[in-house]
Amino acid sequence: MGPGIRIQYARRVFCAIAALLALAAAAGLYLRFRSPVGGMSPHETVNTLYEWEYMTFAAGRESYPGDVEEVCLYFKNDAPNGGVWLSSQSFFAYELEFLENGVWHSMRPVTERPKWSDNAAGGAPGTDIVDWNGGELTLYCGIARDYPVPLQPGRYRIVLPDCQHLESTADLAAEFEVE
Repeated sequence: MGPGIRIQYARRVFCAIAALLALAAAAGLYLRFRSPVGGMSPHETVNTLYEWEYMTFAAGRESYPGDVEEVCLYFKNDAPNGGVWLSSQSFFAYELEFLENGVWHSMRPVTERPKWSDNAAGGAPGTDIVDWNGGELTLYCGIARDYPVPLQPGRYRIVLPDCQHLESTADLAAEFEVE
């Protein structure tokens, strides 16, 4: 095997490594500069739990600044019977969505699983079950921790997937404006 063969293989290896590095750099740039607004929301209908007319789910304020740290959510269950389970998953999850051209779009999180956060005053809720006849729960969603901020101005909603009341399951959503 002469020196010409070694140089030929060295060039191929060098070109292959350079191509892999170029692909990795392109993927990194794509992930860095893509829009934080993702595809269409998988949550077509929300707030349809059994006896929903007796329940309240809303954001703590009507509007927030673009650099919002956290959004506070309030849930009240005035249903005559049956507690509401706000998380059928093994963790307290939420999803942020943005209204664009009349269609809800999922926002791309920066963490693997956005979840309710602790609040300095109240801490994380110890349970995700809200009793009937006036049971209440306050949730804190760490937007700045879980999603890229500042948020662009517009209409947003926080969705709690797969909530349960008696035999019904539905996604719950609370809307707010970002100025």
